[in-house]
Amino acid sequence: MAARRCRPSSLADLRTELAIRIAVHITATLVRPMEDLHSLRATCHFMCYVCSDPEVGRLISVERFYKLYRYIVPDGYLTLLPRLAQVGNLEACFIAGMIVILRYPLLRPLSVIDKNLERAARGGHKAAAYVAAVLLFMANGGTGMDNTARQYMRQAVGDESVKVPWGSAKMLSNE
Repeated sequence: MAARRCRPSSLADLRTELAIRIAVHITATLVRPMEDLHSLRATCHFMCYVCSDPEVGRLISVERFYKLYRYIVPDGYLTLLPRLAQVGNLEACFIAGMIVILRYPLLRPLSVIDKNLERAARGGHKAAAYVAAVLLFMANGGTGMDNTARQYMRQAVGDESVKVPWGSAKMLSNE
């Protein structure tokens, strides 16, 4: 009888969608996300492809990254934040939006809501929804803006997320 040789399973044998889901779950719990993701990328070409998927970046904990690297690599945090906001990380979108909004004095109502703050609010981030609602009410831009502000306020105080339809109020980006 010939002995059957079993070849060890390979990460590349996984479906890409499944590997991305695994990387997403791992990323959400990493203590040192950047170092660990670099290690995963170095293991093989397939993991490099998987770890560079935007879905993985959406779940990196910005707060944990900030606590670990604020003194060691302060420029790393400021570089990573816009990149995470670009791939749709709601926490990064909220922080980047607040940085833009708080740059200017709030003595007068703003007619512009930052695109990152708007993206975080639409994605279900409650603090971003609250800030967006307050800014829209302050702008007093008419019925469309008031309706959007009410929806954001319901989202901020409610348990379920309220999806605000795109284009229901004219919220301009300042970029």
